[in-house]
Amino acid sequence: MLFFAAPRNNRSMLAGLLFELFEFAVLTAVLLGLLWVMIKLQRFNRKYEYRFSRLTLMAGLASALYLVPYAGPFLAFPILWIGVKKVTHADYVEALLTIAVPCALIFGGNHYLVQPIRDDLRARFQKVDILEAIKRQRLRRANAAGAGATNMPAGQTNLSALQTNLLETNPAVRGATASLAPLSPATAKIVKLLSIKGVTRNAANSAVTIQAGAKVYTVFLDEAALMQTSEGPVSVRFAELETNSVILEINGESARFMVH
Repeated sequence: MLFFAAPRNNRSMLAGLLFELFEFAVLTAVLLGLLWVMIKLQRFNRKYEYRFSRLTLMAGLASALYLVPYAGPFLAFPILWIGVKKVTHADYVEALLTIAVPCALIFGGNHYLVQPIRDDLRARFQKVDILEAIKRQRLRRANAAGAGATNMPAGQTNLSALQTNLLETNPAVRGATASLAPLSPATAKIVKLLSIKGVTRNAANSAVTIQAGAKVYTVFLDEAALMQTSEGPVSVRFAELETNSVILEINGESARFMVH
């Protein structure tokens, strides 16, 4: 359950490592607190002798195993069970009752609280990495286009620059020039499966966040992404950004989505 598994730049790697360390520290503290409460409620401190330092060590070991991808919970549970049994000198049934409630609370908290935060942070870091790659790619394209446009007549160059500035600085004009054809029934059905979760306005590097089913995608202006829907894979291109809406090309057909 480690935060990142794919290659990334140093900044994303450092951020992912810090999040993993923070998650380990919080998980250890919460597990230790829950175990201590369960021991107090069952009055093990009166029936048996145990050391708090050993309990802390077992909580740390179980937390580290829990964060191992895929097999973590299956490794952490028996180790914690045996460890609490050894630390408190209780029998196996009492030790099982001691760890049952903490494990259930931690599993539920991880599923409903930590996992959404982890997914959101992963999407944000991926968005930053993609944005930097897009900037480098567009810079190379701009340099190549600038080298080819040096021989263009001055009047024609000024006219093209005026048209570009008008479309970029006045979203209303861009929206007015977009004439959207009626959607086919298949595309209209796909439109209902997509929802806009957010828009980042940054001129040529603007991006839109789209939810398709349970998955969220980030698509940059003039870029396309293949999204999985209940109707099958769909190609979605971020075509235009308007004042209160975005225009997406869904399998080649343009559709307007309102944003707030």
